[in-house]
Amino acid sequence: MSKIWLSVVCVCYAAYAFAAVPSLASAQAEKDPAKQIKMLNSIIKKSPKLRKAYHLRADAYRAQGRYKQAIDDYTKTIKLSPKLSFSYYARALAYMDMGRWSLAEDDLTKAISLNKSYRDFYLNRARVEMELKKYDAAVADYQKYLGRRRATPEISLALAQAYIGAYKYDKARKELASLAKRTPDSPEMLFWQGRIEQLTGKPDEAVSFYSKAVNRDATYTPAYLRRADTFKEMGDLEAALEDFTTLITLDSKDATYYNRRGLVYEEMKNFTKAVEDYNKAIELNPKWSIPYNNRGFAYMNLKKWKQAKEDLEASIRLESSAPTPYINLAGVYWLSAKDKKNTYQNLEKAIKHNFRNFDSLYDEDQKGWMFKDINKTAEFRAIMYR
Repeated sequence: MSKIWLSVVCVCYAAYAFAAVPSLASAQAEKDPAKQIKMLNSIIKKSPKLRKAYHLRADAYRAQGRYKQAIDDYTKTIKLSPKLSFSYYARALAYMDMGRWSLAEDDLTKAISLNKSYRDFYLNRARVEMELKKYDAAVADYQKYLGRRRATPEISLALAQAYIGAYKYDKARKELASLAKRTPDSPEMLFWQGRIEQLTGKPDEAVSFYSKAVNRDATYTPAYLRRADTFKEMGDLEAALEDFTTLITLDSKDATYYNRRGLVYEEMKNFTKAVEDYNKAIELNPKWSIPYNNRGFAYMNLKKWKQAKEDLEASIRLESSAPTPYINLAGVYWLSAKDKKNTYQNLEKAIKHNFRNFDSLYDEDQKGWMFKDINKTAEFRAIMYR
């Protein structure tokens, strides 16, 4: 074969290979994330420093819920263009999808430092700050997002929640009152009005708002939950029991509802029914330590010491830093066997894990009934106040 013919073949093959690589525009226009990723793989292989290709592939990964791969590609865009604010913003959104709020906050703060004029940076940082319970910071960011613009109902409601978290109840009331003039009462609005009343020590008013919320929407679970809590605080245990039962009817797979109803049964001294609810909570969430502790406490009241000890030890295995199971286990050792050594050891462990409500150990209506007689000794007091 002549050299000229070989040159023509090579040129044609090179042209074909170049044409086989999709264009960035065609990849961007593709709606199917899986196909888009394949196209972008080819582009990146040919042009490994093309920032836009990594960004598009990251977006496609994010659309598929493949957040780790999305984060990796957004990080590459940042390395290629470290001064581009939108790369940090895009990575922050992926972190938000993953619930990695602190990392999202860092990226949004960096994006704002590079571009202070883009409003959505502040809006999303406010949302992240709400998740991190940084309510004052969230208020400030919502206000920066709004500037002189009037808040939409959604933002107005979010701002009211931030005010509530920051203990600025008067401002929250004002925000909700302004919102009520512009939109019909929604379950969410009524719920947050009730929340303000509950937090400011007005349980009757709180119940009224929560009741209006569930009248608007009979499936609105947050209002049932808070109304049940309020009823419990007021001592109306039957009403609290009814609301928790409604919650279980609405969502029978939520372990927290069974656990919370079990606590109501405890206050009613119906420890057998409490155990039944804790059984269900544990069945639904066997790695959750709290219902084991609660069931152990119920078994103590039923004088089922073996079951109580097993449950409290299980609670400690699942979450060793919580002080209450140690207190209850100390009570089991004292009540069942007058075992001073293990009683004191578990009390010391509770104190090591920040138990500080010492007065409750002397109060018969709290934990004092578990330590009757021993809590009068100098040795017991020495452990408490060491």
